[in-house]
Amino acid sequence: MTVSAVRHPSTSLTPNEALREEDATPAMTVRRRLVGHRTVLAVTGEVDLATAPELASAVDTALASGAQELWLDLSGAAFMDSSGLHLLLDAHHRMRGLRRRLTIVCPGGAVRRLFEIAGVADVLPLYEDRAAAHRDA
Repeated sequence: MTVSAVRHPSTSLTPNEALREEDATPAMTVRRRLVGHRTVLAVTGEVDLATAPELASAVDTALASGAQELWLDLSGAAFMDSSGLHLLLDAHHRMRGLRRRLTIVCPGGAVRRLFEIAGVADVLPLYEDRAAAHRDA
């Protein structure tokens, strides 16, 4: 399943967004893969106010399907704003309430720095790569 952002036609675009639209490059994609009882959502691009609802929908679908483990692989995410951060904190809270496991794969970079600056790097289950997450599974 691939999820891409849709922008309302009346919304003004920044120069970078206009280039992205000309290239027909989606702002964000989410690829879903099932591995046993685990659902892996691999995110590429930018998680922001415009795209976070699409990622939230993918998370909701995974939870509704009964995934006992949800892995969010942010290795391909170039950017995340506070709406994406809020989404991940909400997913973490929901998973704990359901007694299910959330894993967030997020190597060093801009997205990881957001977690550190916001003071949630020790709250969220963050791993540098999938191998590190597997060792802790």
